[in-house]
Amino acid sequence: MNTKLTLRLNEDVIFRMKNYTASRQLSLSKFTENIFRQILDSSGDETQDLTPIVKKYKGIIKNNLENEKDDLLEQLITKHS
Repeated sequence: MNTKLTLRLNEDVIFRMKNYTASRQLSLSKFTENIFRQILDSSGDETQDLTPIVKKYKGIIKNNLENEKDDLLEQLITKHS
């Protein structure tokens, strides 16, 4: 069963979506439904597009990006002080 949904989006985004769907001969409603369906179907399985090797090692290496930024900043300050 289809139900009506009202969305409020940026005018430029709506314009671009209409152009995109028109060029593909697709309704804006069907386009929006497809996007939501893809998000909902793929949520919970973030690894579906990963290769088996990447899946095996995913999560082993911790992301220390913030610490690396702090270390780099400290090195630059020390070097250029």
